Amino acid sequence: MDHKGMVVTAFVGGSTPREGEGSAADHDLQKGRVVREVMTSPVITVPPNAPVKAVAEVLLSNRISAVPVVGSDGRVLGVVSEADLLIKELAMGSGAHLPWFEGSHAHEIRRRREALTAEGLMSAPAISVHPDTPLRQAARTMCEKGINRVLVMAGGWLVGMVSRADVLRIYLLADEQLRRQAERLLSGTLGSGAAGIEVTVREGVAVVAGAVATHSDAGLVERLLARLEGVVAVENHLSWRFDDKLDAEIRRAAHL
Repeated sequence: MDHKGMVVTAFVGGSTPREGEGSAADHDLQKGRVVREVMTSPVITVPPNAPVKAVAEVLLSNRISAVPVVGSDGRVLGVVSEADLLIKELAMGSGAHLPWFEGSHAHEIRRRREALTAEGLMSAPAISVHPDTPLRQAARTMCEKGINRVLVMAGGWLVGMVSRADVLRIYLLADEQLRRQAERLLSGTLGSGAAGIEVTVREGVAVVAGAVATHSDAGLVERLLARLEGVVAVENHLSWRFDDKLDAEIRRAAHL
């Protein structure tokens, strides 16, 4: 079968900050990793007139769960997923009670069930994010929309795709790599105040010990490490020399 026109090559400009770039790298750690760092690019696509069988072959042969539908002008029209194809297997006219064909989505379900091409099968509009979208936000979008992947768009053009599996790869970072990132983040944020802090990482759990100046500093350290991609939990064993939170409570009570 001729699949000509079903693959689009897309590249993204820019580069990932390197280790040791000073304040820019420290800011990047606080912000977290972004979509462009883990997305798949170039992206396999199909034209709107691709037959259903051709779409299925593209998904199976490339071991992907969804494929964007792109028009001749390069614009994304929608996405066909495995779920859209499975609708073709639903029995029609059998007399059985089929809740999928009831309610507000009945028309869309029937359209996909009767489709002969990618355009008929696809879901539209396609949900997308920008290459500089934080991974946490992309993960939240996928969870809220109940989808397994989102397109990555820049200037209206398709430049990549990111899946739940791509996002989950952040948890595969080695403990030693996470420890170095944590130390760099704390040093860049607290300066000399990080000198008395010791960080160890075991199975993704960051354990922080030592002493900081204030109770608030201890809370700040915990929040910073909790936002570091790849850290699954934080154990805070820090002590502090001045309990500014208690002092603030005493002052508030004195004014009651």
